[in-house]
Amino acid sequence: MVGVNLIPSEMLIRHRLMRRLQGWVIVGVALAGATLVPVAVEGRQQAQIERMRASVAEVETKLRSVRGEVASTAQTVLDLDAELARAGALRTKRSWSGLLALLSESLPPQVWLTSLATDPPQPVSGHGTVPAVGKAPEEAKTGGKGIVIVLEAPTALRLEGYALDHVGLLDLITELKDSGSFATVSLVNAGMEPVLGGRAVHFVLACEW
Repeated sequence: MVGVNLIPSEMLIRHRLMRRLQGWVIVGVALAGATLVPVAVEGRQQAQIERMRASVAEVETKLRSVRGEVASTAQTVLDLDAELARAGALRTKRSWSGLLALLSESLPPQVWLTSLATDPPQPVSGHGTVPAVGKAPEEAKTGGKGIVIVLEAPTALRLEGYALDHVGLLDLITELKDSGSFATVSLVNAGMEPVLGGRAVHFVLACEW
């Protein structure tokens, strides 16, 4: 038996062309998709990078702000410490008029003073360097460091003088102790020395409060 193709040849050719066109369209779409996918992925990655950069910039800004606040707080603490030290030194100041009156009342007739001084003789300052915030122009010479001064107030009174005898010196020490104004009254040294054609007891007392 012999088969006969009754479809016109023109239709067969057109059918073949359509199938080829469909194949080329599918290939083109596949190629376009393969090209667009990396582009889309790269676009998303770039957007993510930009968002991360913005986040990093925001964190850096906050970090700079926090550092400034920490430096300011540290400076404030140091300033307060210095003020407290100065206030403590002022609180330990003595009423000199009261002390002089006390010494005048405590001195026996046979005793006289030649020297009256504090110990230490003057407030002692301790220097420390700290980061300065908003430093003045003169502080720039110190390399951007602030200076903290702490005062150490006198803690004792040093008395020097003469007594005609040891009994008078003992009376003075007893009066000072009984006054209650000093924590301790101690004899630093004492010895006989020639004074005004005679001899007297030269003494040094330390009165601590």
